[in-house]
Amino acid sequence: MIHTQTNDMSNQDPLVSVCMLAYNIESFIGEAIEGVLHQQTNFPVELVIGEDCSRDATRKVCETYQEKYPGRIRLLPAGNNLGIAGNAAKTLAQCRGKYIAVCDGDDVWTDVHKLQDQVHFLEQNQDYGAVYTDVQTIDEHGNKTEDPDHAYIRELYAAGDLFYKLLTGNFINNSTAVFRKQLIEGYEIDTDRDYYTHDHLLWLYISAQAKIHFIQAKTTQYRKHSGGVTNSIAKLTSNKKKFQYHLYDILISFDKFHSRPKRAEERMLIFQKIMSILYRKENTLKMKTHILGLIPRYFPGIIGLSKLFFGKLVRPRFTLAQQ
Repeated sequence: MIHTQTNDMSNQDPLVSVCMLAYNIESFIGEAIEGVLHQQTNFPVELVIGEDCSRDATRKVCETYQEKYPGRIRLLPAGNNLGIAGNAAKTLAQCRGKYIAVCDGDDVWTDVHKLQDQVHFLEQNQDYGAVYTDVQTIDEHGNKTEDPDHAYIRELYAAGDLFYKLLTGNFINNSTAVFRKQLIEGYEIDTDRDYYTHDHLLWLYISAQAKIHFIQAKTTQYRKHSGGVTNSIAKLTSNKKKFQYHLYDILISFDKFHSRPKRAEERMLIFQKIMSILYRKENTLKMKTHILGLIPRYFPGIIGLSKLFFGKLVRPRFTLAQQ
């Protein structure tokens, strides 16, 4: 029987931990928490909130909910502001479930069966490591909006072996995803307080080990507002170098789990990423020496190399049919 949980789970091990980050979102955090509490499941769920020293009443709102649902909500208040990456690392480490779901504190789960459907799929398909869904964009007042940026992202949705496609860009919305905790046991988030884009690396790390499923339903409202990190071009640009730096670990992990790419365009894509690591001055000599060892397995051939050299190679385009 599926039901909305109202019982105290303090003596139960949660099957799913919901990781929620909260900072200066007093107007939105309550609605995000309610979306989690309203999930109808036949398994125990815990909500783990990483509150990062907000300057508004965000922590007070979280404390109120924790007092009301002590067996279902665990609040992790920070002693000092850690930044998004540091807060994510701390909060994820405290999640106890077999599965971890992410719900950003300014987004809202609107499908009460979201967790049940996603976890059921993962339980039945052991070769899949994560499940994500579509979203509905809303503004700061909760009104549905047309989002040209997400209309493009929606065209990239796919399922299956997604590592190569994710190398070309991220299309998985954090707040829609559920994944197996065991797949991130070796994953370390860069806790630099100015680092924001760890989620793309997380999906790459997972997709290097397992397939990812897509459910074509808008289970989540993704809120775009003036305080949202993803709306800051300057912040995203400043994180590009860090992303490239950590891509080294992702490629090493991928090579560990996969013998060789299947298609010429896949070899070319990996080869391009290897060359970018060798090119960047901030990468260490040890990194460059190690990554050089991968070149024989991903060398695109003389023709592919000449296309790359002369700049005639078109960036690989992936479609659902190719996955």
